[in-house]
Amino acid sequence: MEKSLDFYQKLLQQEPTYQNENRWAQFDIGNVFALYNAQYDLDKMNSSKDVLQCYNDAYQKYFQLPKHITNTNIVLNFEVDDLKKEYTRVKALNIGQVSPLFYVNIAAPYWYFTIQDPDGNELEITGGYDDKSDYR
Repeated sequence: MEKSLDFYQKLLQQEPTYQNENRWAQFDIGNVFALYNAQYDLDKMNSSKDVLQCYNDAYQKYFQLPKHITNTNIVLNFEVDDLKKEYTRVKALNIGQVSPLFYVNIAAPYWYFTIQDPDGNELEITGGYDDKSDYR
């Protein structure tokens, strides 16, 4: 609990709004709780001629890792104004495994990265990002 609490305090840059000893801690963040169907991406990658218009190389390589589950997943999604700045900040914290920047373009262009918390849960961080040099 202490490692997780420290992780989220640093990541969110705030103290918990409520804590029940070492059993429970919560943060009021106003962000997104989402469902993600990984099978959709797998099917699209396997059938699309224009796969590079939908997913960058980093995402495709990540998706092929054995740990990737191809069913509906819960995603904790945090949105920031400047994704590149947040990516640099989070990597410098050295509080968990950080992915490369991923690009997905299904309904609209979408950049994000993930970080693992101390319990192995992946969090998705997304936001404004305009650097086309990182596309591949």
